[in-house]
Amino acid sequence: MKKGNLRHIKFDNKSIEAVKTNELEWTYINKAGETKGRRKILIPFDVPKRSILKGLKLCIHRDTGSKYFWLSFWFNSKNDYYSVGKFVPGSWGVNDVEDKLHPIIRSHTNDKGHWVKNPNETERKEKADKERLIKSEEYIQAERKTINEVIVELMKANMPKIKAEGTLCAKSIREQSRFLIGYNKRSRFLSYSDNESGNGRITFRPNYAKRKPAPESWDELFQWYPSGKGIILDPKKNLNRETAIYDNDLGKTFIDELNTGRINKYLKDKPSYSYKKNCLTAIKTLWNFASYQGYLGESPGLDPTLAVMIKRPTEYSEKAINSKYNDKAFSVEELNKIFDKLDELSETYPFASENIKMVFLLGQRQEEVFKLKKKDIKFYNTPVQVQEDDGSIENIYGEIQFRKGTTKRRNKGKIKFITEPVKDLLDQIRAIYKRPGYEQYRLVPWLFPSPTRIDSQRLNNQESGYIRSHLTRLRSTKGCWNTLRQDLKIDGVVRMARKTLVTLGKDAGLTNKQMKYISHHDQEKTIDIHYDKGMIPEIMKNEGIVAKIYKFPKKKSA
Repeated sequence: MKKGNLRHIKFDNKSIEAVKTNELEWTYINKAGETKGRRKILIPFDVPKRSILKGLKLCIHRDTGSKYFWLSFWFNSKNDYYSVGKFVPGSWGVNDVEDKLHPIIRSHTNDKGHWVKNPNETERKEKADKERLIKSEEYIQAERKTINEVIVELMKANMPKIKAEGTLCAKSIREQSRFLIGYNKRSRFLSYSDNESGNGRITFRPNYAKRKPAPESWDELFQWYPSGKGIILDPKKNLNRETAIYDNDLGKTFIDELNTGRINKYLKDKPSYSYKKNCLTAIKTLWNFASYQGYLGESPGLDPTLAVMIKRPTEYSEKAINSKYNDKAFSVEELNKIFDKLDELSETYPFASENIKMVFLLGQRQEEVFKLKKKDIKFYNTPVQVQEDDGSIENIYGEIQFRKGTTKRRNKGKIKFITEPVKDLLDQIRAIYKRPGYEQYRLVPWLFPSPTRIDSQRLNNQESGYIRSHLTRLRSTKGCWNTLRQDLKIDGVVRMARKTLVTLGKDAGLTNKQMKYISHHDQEKTIDIHYDKGMIPEIMKNEGIVAKIYKFPKKKSA
């Protein structure tokens, strides 16, 4: 069969399929008379001149025999080709060509049919944009973090505040980390402390009980105790066998998938109202940290914890037993017994018994009283005498200054006046330093050192960095208070001291307005007494009224 190339071909699938590669002439003679070979052959389609198919050709490749639709067009006075697509019998043919070319020609030519845009450039740009989009999505996928990964980052950052610079206080960090990574042996390597500004931080410490050194980093700690390993099962230390989020399947999901429904499902079977509420606070801190760090993408949406509803129980359950003390106060008779018992317990629990007394006398939060330093006690050169309405005289001996950073509202400090009962208590504290073995405790800057936590060797060696650190501060009075409750058969907790102070003050005739400057309750919109000096005489007078209540009969010395 004589080989030859077609001058044109009908625009239908049957004609295209009939063209055979072996029947085409793949050589030609150039102007120099040399025989050359072709790698492809273009055959024009027989279409109307004013058709959108004008310039369409069939391109056939010699090596593969593949057939493509090519569109020849003029742009910027130059001839160019646009590859429309590959001919696949029974799958992609002439109808598909028309469907594809129609929008391209409409958007790339003017009313006269002249090409004003190059379809090849358009396609290259679209392809580049698509590749960028794919890479962007791949990048987003690579940047996505699981809840557990965000928890680790949050721990490394020492739990920053949500709406202000700085970090949460040590107490809040300890509490929230319990729900995030606690109920696990990894917690035994963590220590929490505040700096002078009240910003908390987490440091590593050895586990002396297991003779295991402190980890070098968070990464090492989580290598020791990955998700699911090291969960504490001892009912004495984990009554309800709870697991933190890090050890739960919830922690393995992506942080951007955390929503109200998943939070509700996670909290549904938790043991108590207070547990759910405090756990929700930890989740809120975690989510806002992820949002601030950009782990939730450019549009993180609303905080999912805002829509979580935790119903307050109508009755207190056994699992939330301490909640029943929220609205209780001690009577004067109970206070008398408590103070007498604390005097007895001072030998066994030095500084702890005095700390509890101070909490009752000042009516302040125990965590704030723990952080008092000796330098915060300021005695006046001469006591200020305040005359009460009944004609009696009460002495104000000085001030106890709660520094900024040590109070719940860290940006504001506050003062309490030293009444006679407070002065007597401060004298009792100073007397402890005269006891054998407590002489060196004078070096400790805290008003309430911790005999059970202090390393006597480091104290005796006068290691200044250690002595000034939080390691020498009293952190708990649990042992002292539990002994007192057991011996006196009194049902109550130390935090009832604030409620007691307010209740007794009101019973003595003080109004809410007068009491708010004494108790410093945060919910009251109080005047900062450091600036309103005109209020001080009245406050001293009111403190004197409350001080009378705490002047219990002193026991005669044997």
